[in-house]
Amino acid sequence: MIETKEIDNWLDKDLNEFLSHKFLYETPHFFQEFSVDPNKKFYSFNFNHNDLIINFLTFKLQTTLKLNLHFNRIYMNIQHPGMNGEFHTDDDQGGLTCLYMLVGSGDFEIKNEKTFQFKKNKLICFDARKLHMGHGPQNGARITLAFKTKILENDKER
Repeated sequence: MIETKEIDNWLDKDLNEFLSHKFLYETPHFFQEFSVDPNKKFYSFNFNHNDLIINFLTFKLQTTLKLNLHFNRIYMNIQHPGMNGEFHTDDDQGGLTCLYMLVGSGDFEIKNEKTFQFKKNKLICFDARKLHMGHGPQNGARITLAFKTKILENDKER
């Protein structure tokens, strides 16, 4: 099983501020995302893998982790007070999920492992088979970027 990694101050302060503003005020999001129960929705936006900023973030993530990754899905989650996630897994094949905390508050929890206090500019990478959930904020918006990946070895999935 992949070991969980927690990295504070993952991105440059100016880039973090730029992304925070762009994603909070200028990126559309849709009331479509849910963890398990489709009646417990929150907002999300799926990014195009060919977007220049997303390309940089995928490059930065692979460089930071020293891994060759295939990106299955890259998206942002937007939660408001009362929009709690539910414990779920992302992939029963052993992929890697990376969550980047961008705006707001609301803890992130990996069941039976750790509860991570929301901290702007924090990256958490973990085995996608682990049960996890995002807690909604007490006030304002909570924005995280999620990278759903497979680890590649010699250009083949591991």
